[in-house]
Amino acid sequence: MREPWDYKTNNGYIALPIIRILHSGDTMVAIFFIISGFALSIKSVKTLKGPTSFENGHALSKDLASSVCRRYLRLVLPCAGSFLMVGLFASAGWFEAVPYNRENETWLRGGMISPRAPMQESLYKQAIWVLGDYYKYAVDVVLFNDSIGYRWETNSHLWTIPMEFRESLYVFLMILGLSNFKRWARVRLVLPLCVIVGLYNGSWQFALFMLGFLLAEIHATLEDDENYLSLGTPGGTKKSIYDRHPRVFSFLKVTALTVGLYLGSYPIRAPLPHEASGFSLLTSWTPPSHVYTENRGPVYFWAGAGAGMIVASIVFLPVIQKLLCSGVCQYLGRISFSLYLVHGPLLQSLGYSLLLATWGLVGVGKLFDPERSPNDPTDKEVQNLENWKIVTTWFVFAINTTVTIWVSDIFWRAFDAPSVKFTRWLEKKFI
Repeated sequence: MREPWDYKTNNGYIALPIIRILHSGDTMVAIFFIISGFALSIKSVKTLKGPTSFENGHALSKDLASSVCRRYLRLVLPCAGSFLMVGLFASAGWFEAVPYNRENETWLRGGMISPRAPMQESLYKQAIWVLGDYYKYAVDVVLFNDSIGYRWETNSHLWTIPMEFRESLYVFLMILGLSNFKRWARVRLVLPLCVIVGLYNGSWQFALFMLGFLLAEIHATLEDDENYLSLGTPGGTKKSIYDRHPRVFSFLKVTALTVGLYLGSYPIRAPLPHEASGFSLLTSWTPPSHVYTENRGPVYFWAGAGAGMIVASIVFLPVIQKLLCSGVCQYLGRISFSLYLVHGPLLQSLGYSLLLATWGLVGVGKLFDPERSPNDPTDKEVQNLENWKIVTTWFVFAINTTVTIWVSDIFWRAFDAPSVKFTRWLEKKFI
């Protein structure tokens, strides 16, 4: 799934543009960063829309102070639950489907195998190891942004949390710094420049959080004005681009969404010039500040650009907003942080174990035998094993996804929701 789609070799439907975005973790991270910027700024934006007064200024400063005070614990406390879960899994031997530091000795081999916590001699030693690793992560990495020498063994998927913390503080600082600016200066000048310059110069995380701030400003205006993008003059009838050119505006919204889905499908490996899908051309257009190698393309530039177009278009698409406001989507949104924290350990334990067991049961392991001659795609046995590999993989995917959602719900109730209440309670004790 790291490879770009190619009609000759990597021609599976799962690698196709737009379909790829369903399993593209990089694009999902980019979308998550935009949503975070939106969620962190929307309350302050609504306060800024009110009349300039002492009360509004006091409310804004109070909200920002509270957000800064609670942000660190809000992020790292649920991570403690994830570290605890990983420690228990490692001590029980549930990660041993892929032995520690021997990832290439199994059928599941290659760059997609993430580092994981080593199994210690006893539960006590495992607990000491996890506590030490959590301290390095929560203090050295998240708080002081020092990840030198840190292998992310306990839960490598938590690499985004330090960025989330740092960029959150940037959002609060920008809200404070721009609070005296006129709204047109924020929306039409400063924030767009932050997005463009940040993305161009390689600070894609900063750009995406600022885009979330910008979309919060736009969304707050749309809530107050059903006629989008009001262009009226004082005392006159309000007109809008949507009212004057509804078909053109609808076409632009759908086009932006489609292009965003395509850009968000940029593969992890940089496409070669002869490979299809147009991504090799995009690679040549990448700003020089986005350093990339043959094995790791400039995915975050294009994933960030695509994610921005997706989220921005949804702000103007009520049909999709209604879908995202459905009960199922709202529930998944509630447990999304917990889902993020537990999906990696469950994949490395339950997912890998089940996959290897089912592959072994149907004989798929023959395809990965290093002593076997290269597989002939016309061989009937190879075709049969390839079909079984696909069927068993989807079977394990369904089981692992179901269990992951269930465990995420438990984790949300046990760790995530209580951490929110605890940070609010702790803040009140110091006020």
